[in-house]
Formats: sequence, C-alpha cells, structure tokens
Amino acid sequence: MFEGRSASGISSRRPAALTRRRRGCYAPEVTAYGHVLLVNPNRVRPPIAPVAVDLLATSLEAEGVPVRVLDLAWSRSVEEDVRAALRDRPALVAVTVRNLDDASAASRASFLPAHREVTDAIRRHTDAPLVLGGVGFSIAPAEALAALGADRGVRGEGEAALALLARGAAPESVPGLVWREGERVRENPGRPVDLAAQPAPRRTFVDNARYLREGAQVGFETSRGCPMACRYCADPLAKGRALRRRAPEAVADEVLALHDGGVDVLHTCDAEFNLDAAHAEAVSGAIAARGLGDRVRWYAYCLPTGFTPQLAAAMRAAGCVGVNFGIDHVDDGMLGRLGRAHRFADVESARAAARGAGLAVMLDLLLGAPGETRATIALAIDALRSLDPEAVGVTLGLRLYRGTPLADDLAPPGRPARAGVCAADADLLGPSFFVDEALGGDVGPWLAGLIAGDARFFFLGEAGASGDASYNYNDNSALDDAIAAGARGAYWDILRRLSAR
Repeated sequence: MFEGRSASGISSRRPAALTRRRRGCYAPEVTAYGHVLLVNPNRVRPPIAPVAVDLLATSLEAEGVPVRVLDLAWSRSVEEDVRAALRDRPALVAVTVRNLDDASAASRASFLPAHREVTDAIRRHTDAPLVLGGVGFSIAPAEALAALGADRGVRGEGEAALALLARGAAPESVPGLVWREGERVRENPGRPVDLAAQPAPRRTFVDNARYLREGAQVGFETSRGCPMACRYCADPLAKGRALRRRAPEAVADEVLALHDGGVDVLHTCDAEFNLDAAHAEAVSGAIAARGLGDRVRWYAYCLPTGFTPQLAAAMRAAGCVGVNFGIDHVDDGMLGRLGRAHRFADVESARAAARGAGLAVMLDLLLGAPGETRATIALAIDALRSLDPEAVGVTLGLRLYRGTPLADDLAPPGRPARAGVCAADADLLGPSFFVDEALGGDVGPWLAGLIAGDARFFFLGEAGASGDASYNYNDNSALDDAIAAGARGAYWDILRRLSAR
C-alpha cells in the first residue's frame, strides 16, 4: 500500500502512466521538471494524520508531477531524515503548517519553533525553492514566511498552485501565491478548487494505518470552505467562504479505501459536516450503501442548526458514533457578539436528535468574550448540565487571529489593544488571547471550581476541572496512557470514557 516507503518515513509515487517495477515500487521519473517533496513537520503527540499531504500528493500525481513525501511525525532525527530526503534533489520542497499553536490560553505552546527546526534543516541541504502552506500558514502568510525563513507560500488551497510551481510558472500566474520581492511581500488572489474534479478516492502517501495504531484521528473531507460569520474564526481566512462539496459517492469510496487500508476510525475534516444538511445526509447514505455502517466508526463536527433526526439517523446508519457541536454559548447576547446564528433551542433540538439516534455528544463552550460575566458563564454551565450531554468542553480565552473581525476590533493594527488582550506579538502570529477583564483575575480557578466534580466537563484553562480532565490534547498524559492501552476515537470521546470509569 505504501509504495517506495523507507524506514525514515519517505514515500514516493510516480504518475500512473509510468511503469511499475517489481514488488510495487516506483522509480523517480526523469522529466523536464523534478519531483516535489511534500513535508509534514508536525511532531505533536498524540499525532494528527496529515490529510492535506495525501490530498496534495494525489492531485499532483494526477497532474503528472512526481511526488515524494517526508513525514516527520515519527522522526528521531529531523536533520538526518531531511538530509536523506533531499539527496534526490527535488525541484520544490513544500512544507505544510497545520497549526500555529495548541490554542490554549493556559499553555500558550507555539509550534513554530519546532517547524523552524525543519525549515532550517531544509535550507541547509538544498537550494530548491521552499514553499509553505496549510491552514496555519494561511491564517497569517506574510508573518509565517518571516517566522519560518521561507520565500514563498500558498495561502488557501495548494492543489493548483503546487503543480504550477513545479513546472516553473511565473509567480504572478500562481493562485494564492505569497512571495518576497525585495523588501515587499506580494500576494495573488486565490482560486477555489473544484472538489468535484479532484481525483477520488485520495491515494495514501502517509502511513494512515500507523497513525491510527498510534492513536491519531485519521480524517476525511466532504466539503471545503465556510460561509458562516463567526467573528473569531480563522477558517474563512484559510479555506475561503464559498462552500464547495465533494460528490457523496467519492467520499464513500474514500472511506472504503481507508477501511481497506486498515483505518476503521475516522473524523470529518470539514468546518462543519452539516453546513449543507442535505449533502451531509447524502454523504451518510453513500457510506452506508457501501456496507460500511458496521465496519467503521467516525465522528463529526456539526452545527446545532440543521441537525435533524433524519440526518442523525442517516449518520448513525453510516457508522457515525459521536458529534462535536461547537455551540460557544447559550446566552443570546454572547452568541450575537460572537457572530453565531443559533440559539439555545437549536442546541436542545440537536441534542435530542443525537440522543434519539444513539450518537454521543460533545458540546463546546467558548468563554471570556467581550461582555462575558460570571453570571453568563454560570448560566451556560447550568444550561448544559440540563441537557445531560456525554461531554462538555469548556475553553476560557479566545485565540485572536489577525484578519478576523474580533481580533481586529480588540487589537487594531498599529493601535493599543483593548484591556484583556494578551498578545504574543503585534501581528498575533504567536499565541494571543482575550479574556474580558470584568471576569476578574481569578476567573480560571473560579470556573474550575464551578465545574469540579462533574466528570462530563473538560476544562481548557488554568487547571483541569477534575483531576486529569484537561481539554488540551497536546501532550496530555491521561490521553496518551489511554491510547497506549488501546483506546481509539475522537479525543473527547476517549477522555469522557476515562472519566466515566
């Protein structure tokens, strides 16, 4: 399944038209342009399977561009693995930056220093162009270029851009390209990818089966883009506001291919699975029609609006076992300030639909926005207790991303930030957060005490609500131990099963 894979984590494929050698291995192609090396620099634990690498490599292969992959998730020596991967002299090295940090106001752990270690190693061993991309990069491309020492990057989708760059296209002609030109940083407008025209199912270039064995969540994508107006969210910056859908049959074929490759626990990668509820139901129906309903387990991010009993039943029949609703709040005023369109009645209806279908539910709160009071927090905690969900995630502190309406209001470029903003830097590339000062300096311990003793609640703040019930997945010892003991699934589902013991 992993043609050309070596012990160092390097894999390669040739375009489909080329001749396969013995034992399923491919040899590098000699063309007018060299191969592209795709690099996953993400070494966090538990690991996260890099779906973008598979998607990009599949697209490049379909365009006739030779591809190799260096997955550093398992690396014991970044320097040696980078050196080995660059011996074949790629024409282009592309590094995907999935996350800037762990989004926790308590830990404020940035991933950029570890990524800089990778880009510095690449610079030491090749003169090939170094191109950055990924959701994390796309949030703040000019700043990420400087932080990671690169000259080029692709904001948004990289399928078309990387193929053009591999063929030596002029920078001005590459959609979404961000590049240095002397002291200036220039940026081209992006061009939405037609997901229906992309090769499907995606081919496997990273060892997804190993990711699952190591406890990772292996993802699949049914749509891309988000038209919602959440004032704090960076998804539209990275993925665009236009919702584009994959054909339900193509999604089902991909889930089947992943299953046949040893992956039977998955998670959706969409901004929200049910942004188009009819499409979500059609995807679920196509997966069920492949006979996968009792062979795979999967989880989804969903909106409370549009989550009907019919959709819940279709998802459960397709093998879905859990849904994470990012509801943020229950107070109408707070929901309005966050740019959310749903109301608590929608959350109640979604919870009832999920319960009726036998789906476990995680409800996520995002607390501390402008106008938050201890009374609105207490209201939210009480309201969620009344719904009796399987799990509740409680995040204190909003991660601020430059370019989002909330961040630009609270920390205007070139002007003093509002009280309550804790910014790592003026461009907000480093971990930067807001908690309304009116809550008081001891709001973290107070909130931890408010939810203490309720095993359903997990706290991303100053301390866990109950023992090891930390909602920070990055280097979470309880989560790591459970995975080592064989637990698999969405991390919130693993943690809630631990807390229920």
